[in-house]
Amino acid sequence: MPTIARTRPGIAGLIEWCKLIDEPLAPFQRRIARAYFGKAREVCAVLPRGNAKTSTAALIGLHHLLTTPGAMVTIGAASRDQARIAFERMRGFAQHPALDGELTIRHLELRNPESDGLLRVVPSDGPRVHGLSSTLYIADEVWSWPDAGLLEAMTTGLVKRPDSKLLAISTAAAQLDSPLGRMRARALAQPSVQRKGAVIEATGDLHWLEWSVPDDADLADMRAVKRANPAPWITVADLRRQRAAVPDLAFQQFHCCMWGIGEGHWLPAGAWQQCVGKPAFEDGEAIWVGVDVGGERSASVVVWVNAGLHVGCAIFHGDAGVLECVAQVRELAGRFRLREVAFDPWRFGQAAQELARERVTCLEFPQTDTRMCPASVRLHAAIVERRLVLPDDAELAQHAANTIAKHSRRGWRIDKPNPRANNDAIIALCMALERAEQPPATPTRLVGWM
Repeated sequence: MPTIARTRPGIAGLIEWCKLIDEPLAPFQRRIARAYFGKAREVCAVLPRGNAKTSTAALIGLHHLLTTPGAMVTIGAASRDQARIAFERMRGFAQHPALDGELTIRHLELRNPESDGLLRVVPSDGPRVHGLSSTLYIADEVWSWPDAGLLEAMTTGLVKRPDSKLLAISTAAAQLDSPLGRMRARALAQPSVQRKGAVIEATGDLHWLEWSVPDDADLADMRAVKRANPAPWITVADLRRQRAAVPDLAFQQFHCCMWGIGEGHWLPAGAWQQCVGKPAFEDGEAIWVGVDVGGERSASVVVWVNAGLHVGCAIFHGDAGVLECVAQVRELAGRFRLREVAFDPWRFGQAAQELARERVTCLEFPQTDTRMCPASVRLHAAIVERRLVLPDDAELAQHAANTIAKHSRRGWRIDKPNPRANNDAIIALCMALERAEQPPATPTRLVGWM
C-alpha cells in the first residue's frame, strides 16, 4: 500500500503513481505534467473537448495532495456543478484499491490525515476565494467563466505562498475579451512563443500549452483536426461524425479549439516574436512616424520606421501623453530626416498644427475602414513575411497581443476587443508603415504651354 513517503513527488513520481492506479498518462498528458512541474507558477493547457483535460488536472491535483506536506488544493470552475465534475474524478481515483485508507473522503472534500492536506471545491464567486492560501489552484474549463473574479482571486493568491501554483485547463474561448482570452493574450506577448504543427507553446512566467487547428487549415481535413486532438481514443471517424452532427461554430470551438469565433486573430501565433530583433537607425536617415494619442485609460504612442523597416517606439501614459508625443516628434525631427507624421486627428489635431508651423510634415490619417483596412493588410503582411525588425519591448508586444481583426464590408482591420485594452502602438505602427511603403511621388515636369 503506497504512503506519502512512497508516492514520489515530481514528474517521475506522478507517472509512476498514475500507472499504480491504472491511469497511465498519454504522451500529451506527460507534456502537460512536465510543464506543471517546471519553473512557471502559472500553467495553462488548452485542448479540444474529450481530451481528458479534467482527468489530467484531477490526477495532478490528487498526486499533489498525496506528496505535498500541508497541501491545500482549491478547485474552481464556472459553477459548483462543473467543479464537482473535477472533484468526482478525483474521488474516483482516490477510491482505487491501491490507495485504500490513504485519504478521507467527505462531501466535496478530500483529506490526507498523514500530511494534514486538504482538497476542496470552491464556489465560482471569486471574492470568497480571496481568503484562501493554497498550494495548488486548479481552474477548470476557464472558457465558460462569466467574469474574471475567480481567476483573479486564484492568481493573486499565488503571492501568499512561494510554493503555490495555478493550473488552468480549458477549451478555447469563443470570445477573445474573456478571462481566458486575456490570459492567452498575456501568454502570447511573452518573448518565447512558437507553433509546431497543432501545438502552440509559450514560456515565461506563464507556461501556455495549446493544441489547436491552425487558422489556415482546411477544416474539412479531419486528419488536420485529429492532430489538434492528441488523445489516442479520439479517431478521425469520431471527428467526422461530430463535424456532421454539430453546428460549424461549435465544431470550430470545441473540436478544433479555435479562438474568438465571430472575432478573429490578426496574427499567427509566434509571428510577432519572429520579427523581434535589434532595430538600427542612423542619424540623418529618413523616417516615417505614426502617432496615436489615447485618453486617460489608453496609451499615447509614437512609432517610427525607416526605409529598412526597422521600428522604434515610445509609449506614454496619462493626460500628459499628447505633450510627451509632441516632444518625442521634435526629438526625432532633430535627429532624422522626418518625412511625414501620420496621425489620428481625434486628439492630435492641434498638436499637428503646431508641428506644421515648425515645418514638420503632418498628414491626417482618419481611423476609417477606407484607410485602416488596407493599412491593416499591409502591416499583417510585413509581419508574417518577417520584413519588419521590431524592438524587444514587452509593452509593445502586449499591444500586439491585445489586437484583434474586425471584419467589415470593406474587408478587415485591426481593432481592440474592448475599450479597456491598449493597442495604440499597433495603430501607430500601422500608420507609420503605410506611409513608409508609399511609392515616392513623381515630380511634376512642365512639358509646354497650351
